[in-house]
Amino acid sequence: MRIEFDDFVFDSDTRELLQNGQPAVLSPKAFQLLEILIVNRPKALSKSDLHDRLWPNTFVVEANLSNLIGEVRRALGEDPKEPQFIRTIHRFGYAFRGETRDLTRDDTSHAACRLVWAGGSAMLASGEHIIGREPDVAILLDSPSVSRRHARIRIVDGQATFEDLGSKNGSSVGGRPATGPVMLIDGDVITTGVVELTFRMIRPAVPTESV
Repeated sequence: MRIEFDDFVFDSDTRELLQNGQPAVLSPKAFQLLEILIVNRPKALSKSDLHDRLWPNTFVVEANLSNLIGEVRRALGEDPKEPQFIRTIHRFGYAFRGETRDLTRDDTSHAACRLVWAGGSAMLASGEHIIGREPDVAILLDSPSVSRRHARIRIVDGQATFEDLGSKNGSSVGGRPATGPVMLIDGDVITTGVVELTFRMIRPAVPTESV
């Protein structure tokens, strides 16, 4: 994911935040926080939600999140009293604001997304798709290892992210634990509990040019 805003470029693949082509200094945890806010823009995320994503199953003092927000704001050169990018929602949490432009090289805006697992499959349109055991979720998996609302796939502008929702048995993408939003690519194997799902991104065929 490469997102441009103002004179910054956020690149999740190279793990860089660039300002006018020059790297801005961010600790790994502050970078993760900025990534979570950008991926979920413009949605406001509660402090408790951010705590769970940044420090899953770990107790940390509330000041840790405030310190990370301060670090992100310093890297972005913004005044917390007049924030340009990180909006504070009083007594609730934070959200990313401002105009953005997707610089991702692969044009996936017209791609079709599909999820396949043993005994089922589903096409995924733009928006959020909850995976779990509750009858009203988008992707219903009948397995005791899967929580009622286990995880979420979010598709925006042809890009897909996977996120565990604090499930009991956890999730992974490509064999790596999913402790925050994970960008999905074609062929990724997602594990929720013990159930494996394969993410497919189907690009439309390019017509052959007549000579």
